[in-house]
Amino acid sequence: MDEGPAGGRSSAAAPGLAIRPYRPGDSGQARRIFAAGMLELVPAAFRRASRSPANLGLLLAGSGAAYALTASPALAGLSGLALLALVYLSCREAYAGYVRESLREDLADIEGRYLREPGGGFWVALEGVGGRLAGTVGALPDPGDPTACQLVRLSVDRRYRRHGLGARLTQTVLDFARARGYRRCSLQTSNVQEPALRLYQSLGFRLVLSSRPPIGGLLIHLSKIRLCTLEMRL
Repeated sequence: MDEGPAGGRSSAAAPGLAIRPYRPGDSGQARRIFAAGMLELVPAAFRRASRSPANLGLLLAGSGAAYALTASPALAGLSGLALLALVYLSCREAYAGYVRESLREDLADIEGRYLREPGGGFWVALEGVGGRLAGTVGALPDPGDPTACQLVRLSVDRRYRRHGLGARLTQTVLDFARARGYRRCSLQTSNVQEPALRLYQSLGFRLVLSSRPPIGGLLIHLSKIRLCTLEMRL
């Protein structure tokens, strides 16, 4: 679930946006863009989860059981609302927990984790010279394959979407990977991030795996979030 909202493709590039390597002073804005982008996914995740056949069946069963036990339509309705609240909580916690973990780990030291890592890199998009950060993206060597890299932390500030910036940031990593001699680039996102999935596939990535997150228990199960792994041969 590495990628935040990347924005769709557009024929018109956003004016005045330049991409350059990360500098230590970018940390605060980079972390903000990532966190905000991930939490923006909660409503979409909730809509998807609340409409899933499994959760709809659970909702009907819970409401029916409450009515059978109490003969109260009000209590039956409240039980349904309680389940919907639990589904929303599961979606929020899935992304909020991921944000907390990421901010504690690699995004706590971007320079050390990416720029000092052999074969890694991190880039930011800026509005004007020394202006506001508009997006981020990183690359890391694949720990299981020395000939491959991973595209990570792609996120575009909502004010700069729909101008092709996500595609430009993705291409920055692909150009870096080819220059470094990598033969494959992979990434991971979630089924909720449909615009990002369309973007990656339009650039040549193909979906190779869809799976449940490895941890999370009941809450993750209710969220119906699945991890999507995509890769491209370079």
